[in-house]
Amino acid sequence: MDMQAEINWIHQEIDKVKDPSFVEKLKHLLQSVNSTTADSDTAYNLDIENALEDIKKGNFHSEEETKEIAKKWGRK
Repeated sequence: MDMQAEINWIHQEIDKVKDPSFVEKLKHLLQSVNSTTADSDTAYNLDIENALEDIKKGNFHSEEETKEIAKKWGRK
C-alpha cells in the first residue's frame, strides 16, 4: 500500500473512534513524533499528571489484577 493510501485508511479509522481516552493517547503520540526534548518533557509531565488524576478517580488496577491481566496476554 502506498503512503497516501495508508494515510487515507488511517483517516477513515480515526473517524470511527469514539473513545476519548484513545483520542488523547493518539494526540500525544502524534505530538511526540516531531517534538523537541522540551516538548517531550512537557508531554511526560502531562502524562504523569493524567496518571495521578486517574488514580484519584480510582482508575487503576491492583498488583494482583495486573498479574491476571498480564496472564491473559500470555505473560507470566
